[in-house]
Amino acid sequence: MKNSNSNVKLIYGPDDKPHIIRDKVLYSVQWLLIMVYPVIWGYAIVGAGLGLTGNILAEYMGRIVLMIGLTTLIQAIAGHKLSMISGPNIIPSLAIVAALGVGGKEYALHSFNAYIVAGAIVAVLGWAGIFSYIGKVWTPLTQGAMVMMVGLTTSFSGMELLSSNNALWPFYVGIILALMCGYISIYGKGILASIPVLITILLGYIIFMASGQFDWELVNSMPFIIIPEIFPFGTEIPPLDLIITMTVVHLFSAINVYGNVQGYSGILGINVPKQRERKYFGIFGLVEGTITGIMGVPGYAPYGENLGFLLLTRVASRYFIIAASIGFIILSLFGKVAGLMAAMPEAVAGAILLGVASTLIGIGADSMKKAEKFETREILIVGFSVFFALGASKLPAEFFAQFPRLVGTILSNSVIMVIIIAILLEQIIFRRKTEN
Repeated sequence: MKNSNSNVKLIYGPDDKPHIIRDKVLYSVQWLLIMVYPVIWGYAIVGAGLGLTGNILAEYMGRIVLMIGLTTLIQAIAGHKLSMISGPNIIPSLAIVAALGVGGKEYALHSFNAYIVAGAIVAVLGWAGIFSYIGKVWTPLTQGAMVMMVGLTTSFSGMELLSSNNALWPFYVGIILALMCGYISIYGKGILASIPVLITILLGYIIFMASGQFDWELVNSMPFIIIPEIFPFGTEIPPLDLIITMTVVHLFSAINVYGNVQGYSGILGINVPKQRERKYFGIFGLVEGTITGIMGVPGYAPYGENLGFLLLTRVASRYFIIAASIGFIILSLFGKVAGLMAAMPEAVAGAILLGVASTLIGIGADSMKKAEKFETREILIVGFSVFFALGASKLPAEFFAQFPRLVGTILSNSVIMVIIIAILLEQIIFRRKTEN
């Protein structure tokens, strides 16, 4: 049964079971290909940022793929129970790269073990229901500002990927693919309207492979079979300051997760029960925090981009993503497959990001309109929050070096900052006086 309270006309609701074999195959494959997206982040930010190469990189990529499938599967079955992809989170990923700049590669590699402790702390807080109190200050203004910020930062990342080869033909191919993805989503008929991402990715791969612009070297460098290794970077106890930093980072990731799940469920027109909320936060801390640290990959989280994927595909059934997650876990054992995913042409990845960013910015604006009032006060709160957070994130590294490591990590992260500023302005500085 379709969800009648949804703000978008769905083909499949959250708990709808597929009734056609064609749908089972197509939508599961589409989710499997969409799940390639976080593989790119795991490679581009932390893998490349730490300078991992050779067998170390191959094994790291295999663990990235494995944990994408595992975390998504566990959340869909026992956590938030929504069709949301989990992948390497931008907040801890940037913190690991920042640790590299502060203390060198060995210090940065200690971040994974520090995240084991951070995940355990957040898991306890999650199961205790502490994060439920976020709802008291989580208003449509905060939600809208956060979603819009995710869209804006995603658009920057998308444009960087699109322009990676300068203004040559891949840039224009990426723009065309992004527009085609949106066009199919809006004007496509029948099954085509629900698989725009699948079509875009497949067509993009075909174009770049046929033109000789595909990175086969990365694929060929991967071993055929990869056996996941635990504690790949050692079992040493990390420095105390790194444990504190990663714990704070994971706490802000939890706030980000709360916003992502609230935004996704808001589009569906459903409320996530408190008991389920505690479960998905407990899983977030233990599996997407502690276990990822044990496996030597950055902390994971359900992506805010899932909102964009939902609007592009209009398929919300978690049964498809469960099937795709199982497939992803199996594929993680094959090194060539991990390499094929990591070698997605940058213009294709940029096209997907651009399409997702466009919908996220619109969702953010729509969320703001749902505030009780949207007048001068609300316009200032949202505008200042987005302006300050986005502007601060673009400042040079020398600026953040003037602050303690923890402060610099927070200031440089636009998603963390927009949440802090929006809540600070709305709840304290410009708090609306209670009328008698």
